[in-house]
Amino acid sequence: SRVMRIAILALQGAFAEHARMMQKIGAETFEVRQAADWEQPKDGLIIPGGESTVMLKLLHELNLFEPIKDCPSTVRVRD
Repeated sequence: SRVMRIAILALQGAFAEHARMMQKIGAETFEVRQAADWEQPKDGLIIPGGESTVMLKLLHELNLFEPIKDCPSTVRVRD
């Protein structure tokens, strides 16, 4: 069977811990820090918790807000 490839938004929050947990269950992960990272093939996205005002500001500055908002497989995880 195919290994799931999960993007983890790595702007703030416990993104490293989320990556470790996903890898423990056999998923491949990569960090999203800029728009080019978002273009990689993925099966889903984890957005770790963080300060929402800062997160929104960074997402807009990095041109990630719209693509992430439009992604049907985005899941919000609370730290």
